[in-house]
Amino acid sequence: MARNDDEVTDDPPVAAVLASLDDEKCRAVLAALREPKSATELQGECDLASSTVYRKLEQLREAALVREYTEVRRDGPNATLYERDFTDISISIDDEEAFRVAIERPERELDDPEDRMATFWSEMRKQS
Repeated sequence: MARNDDEVTDDPPVAAVLASLDDEKCRAVLAALREPKSATELQGECDLASSTVYRKLEQLREAALVREYTEVRRDGPNATLYERDFTDISISIDDEEAFRVAIERPERELDDPEDRMATFWSEMRKQS
């Protein structure tokens, strides 16, 4: 099932999800994302080079398995954080013999002003 907010409107291609889950380093990043973390934190926890962490995060974002957002901080610089963006993944085959992926997403409070501001800044950064 696709999430109803603007960030993800369709489920990702099956091949992108399977490729990400088949990648040992992507799985290590997903396992480390029990809670939101920065790329620097993931680099240390997963024992990966910075460039590798960013490549794997991009691959996981393209597969819609990781969400990136900006944490707005009042007492210092803002931080880009990443979090696992699924609770369940199902692969099925339909009547036309086509494979389909369905991803269940965690519930999010989008009414929180800080969440809305963080989403706004994340979208602005993507467009620049």
